[in-house]
Amino acid sequence: MTVSRFARKRPERMAWAEQTGIIWHPDEVETHYEHPVQSYCYFRRSFELPEVGAASGTLRIFADSKYMLYVNGSYAGRGPCRSDPRWQYVDELDVTGLLRPGRNVLAVMVLYYGYGTGQSIDRIPALAAELKADVQGPEPLIVGTDSAWTCLKSAAYDADAPRVNGCQGPVEVYDGRRELHGWHRLDFAETNWQPAKKRGIGLSPFWNFAARPIPLLEERVLDAVRLASRGSVRPLQSPSGRLHVDMIQETQGIRIAADDGPSVPYDVSSRGGLSDEAEVLTYDFGRIEPGYLQLDVTGTAGTIVDVVYAEELWEGKAYLNLNNNRSMDRFILAEGRQQLEVRFGWKACRYVQFRIRHADGRPICLHRVGIRTRRYPIGQPAVFRCSDPKLQRIWEIAEHTVRICMQDAFVDSPSREQQQWMGDGRWQALYQTMYSGDGRLHRKLLEQIGQSQDWQGMTAQRYPDGHHNYPPIPSFCLHWISSFGEYVSAYGDDGLLAEWWPNIIQALRWFSGFENDEGLLEDVPYWAYVDAGEAPLGRWPDVERGGIVTSLNLLYLEAMQSAATYAERLRDREAEKHYKKACNRLADRIRNTLWLPSIGAYSDCRADGRLSVLYSESCNALALVLLHEAEDERCDAIYRAVFAPEAEARAVKASPFFMMVVFRALLKLNREDRLLELVRERYGRMVDAGATSVWEWWDLFYANETGEICFSSASHAWGSMPVYAFSYVILGIRPLEAANRLVRIKPLLPEGMMWAEGSVPTAYGAMAVRVERSPERPEIMQAVITVPDGAMALCGDGIYGAGRHAVRFES
Repeated sequence: MTVSRFARKRPERMAWAEQTGIIWHPDEVETHYEHPVQSYCYFRRSFELPEVGAASGTLRIFADSKYMLYVNGSYAGRGPCRSDPRWQYVDELDVTGLLRPGRNVLAVMVLYYGYGTGQSIDRIPALAAELKADVQGPEPLIVGTDSAWTCLKSAAYDADAPRVNGCQGPVEVYDGRRELHGWHRLDFAETNWQPAKKRGIGLSPFWNFAARPIPLLEERVLDAVRLASRGSVRPLQSPSGRLHVDMIQETQGIRIAADDGPSVPYDVSSRGGLSDEAEVLTYDFGRIEPGYLQLDVTGTAGTIVDVVYAEELWEGKAYLNLNNNRSMDRFILAEGRQQLEVRFGWKACRYVQFRIRHADGRPICLHRVGIRTRRYPIGQPAVFRCSDPKLQRIWEIAEHTVRICMQDAFVDSPSREQQQWMGDGRWQALYQTMYSGDGRLHRKLLEQIGQSQDWQGMTAQRYPDGHHNYPPIPSFCLHWISSFGEYVSAYGDDGLLAEWWPNIIQALRWFSGFENDEGLLEDVPYWAYVDAGEAPLGRWPDVERGGIVTSLNLLYLEAMQSAATYAERLRDREAEKHYKKACNRLADRIRNTLWLPSIGAYSDCRADGRLSVLYSESCNALALVLLHEAEDERCDAIYRAVFAPEAEARAVKASPFFMMVVFRALLKLNREDRLLELVRERYGRMVDAGATSVWEWWDLFYANETGEICFSSASHAWGSMPVYAFSYVILGIRPLEAANRLVRIKPLLPEGMMWAEGSVPTAYGAMAVRVERSPERPEIMQAVITVPDGAMALCGDGIYGAGRHAVRFES
């Protein structure tokens, strides 16, 4: 059936009960214009359930900006899921187990930012919630947010605290002496609370309400594994009074003591005393974990515990920087034993470094340092094990990075930014096809990036995004277009492509305005990011001088090739004809005008009428994938000039971001052996340095031009290509149909590896492979494959259905 470019399906809209509205504290809702900033507010609503019979219930809830929900004093969840307020996602929580006969209470704490972040778009201070309790009788009991709710501004949080960075909300500066203890419990007696101000939900700046399209995040409690070190730091002689600035300056003076006792992390006492020095205690969680810090501490009133979060330490110190990483919090202790938890600003870290500033000479005791972790729930994650310790460790750090960057979106990093970037998300979405088989985050990524599209067709480089500190990245718009095909290939055609087809055409139309007379993109504006290359201090691909950028033209070619395929699927014959013709023209011009014959590779760009002498792995990997068949002469030339061992260091090395394209290029050339060599070499450096996750770049810490120690992200899922490659190449599980209903199994054990085993998810269960090399005849491999009911595998010369099968291979 032909799909029209000129019709769109009716959007599904969520209905609220008539009495439900948006509520906030009455002192802060006089207008839509004078917003509070970093406002923390408590809300409560008591209600009665029948004394007879069990009640079940679900609660729908969202807030601008963050909420933490309690039901009858028990923690029930956090949210909301990041969304564009024009398509506001609403969380739905099953609270059945928390309800009771008789009197009940809903209690919500909300933080309203008052500004946009890299994960949220500012509107108005808002809480909307609606409990539907199924009780005996003809109608359910509805408890919605209205003026029967009461509220009180929290005095425990500092509204003037600095932000972590432009991508995130505030550092939590919490004063336990000012906390309203028990405010969320059923028996709490309200004093000086006010009725909430209700506003109509229909004319709010939240336009279309929709059910959260992904599951609620999985939360678990994790303890620190060891006390890593003790130390001290003197206070600054002339503090600026700006918390993050002073903390950064103070870091230089931290002195880490030599090992002076057990590293057991429980019941650790500070030394106390009358010294003005702050004690420094560093705790280790073993690997980077995302979540909300928890402390069980016996304290002295007024003692300050400053927390600095670090993915890795430099010379024992947890570093911050002014530019983009002020990952810290502050607790001011009450007297006695207390349980503390960061409420809203989740962090990711391996280490937490405390600076304990004593109020008097008495010590404090840290009984427990823990974290309430948060991750996207996965039913059957992929598994990989092998006899090669280095490759096994590489898999583990790549797998863990994928896992911790799956939140309510594919986030670039769970620490520094926590943003949903399209370029990062494209590769993470591909990794999911092997790792989790769950396409919901991929679908959400495509929809939300599409929601950012402007009237000319360009999409935002990341979305939802309310701090706008960078222009669009045109290459990421092209990744968005191509990623639709990868979604359909992985999960089948569920109507998403047809729904967004007009927007895809509009995006390509934007690029057409920058075609020169040859049909090549030239002088495309905005951020000319394609790949970081050897950053931070090495060579970048030559893409920022304007002119004709080869990689951008190749990505444009890929997007138009994808569009031609989409048009064919959707029977849009006019578009299919147009894009096929445009692809042929563009491919021809790239081949004939951007090739460096003296090198045997494609130049990074043509600027001022001259080809650049720089050429990169990223550009030439794209060319191998998109321009040439494997038997073409240029393929061999590119391999020898760019990827072969003897070409080492001539081409600008691809960053971890572009390793998925390098994988595709070498796979096309049947050079899987070389791919695994590059993985061992490049990712092996991370493993050798003790990494627990994949870094953003090939180096983590580095000195800048002034000698200052800087650092990049130590957990960046865009570089987790080994999760895909090891399953695809070593186990040889190669999807042929959506949901892995049909796969080809073609294992490849690299030299020296005696066995490998693992599984990938399918819609029908796990597809497992174990392959072993014969000790007597290493060229002979024996594989055992396990196929779930409903799936099939092509292996060797056979087709295998459900069951366990043994197959012999000869390399």
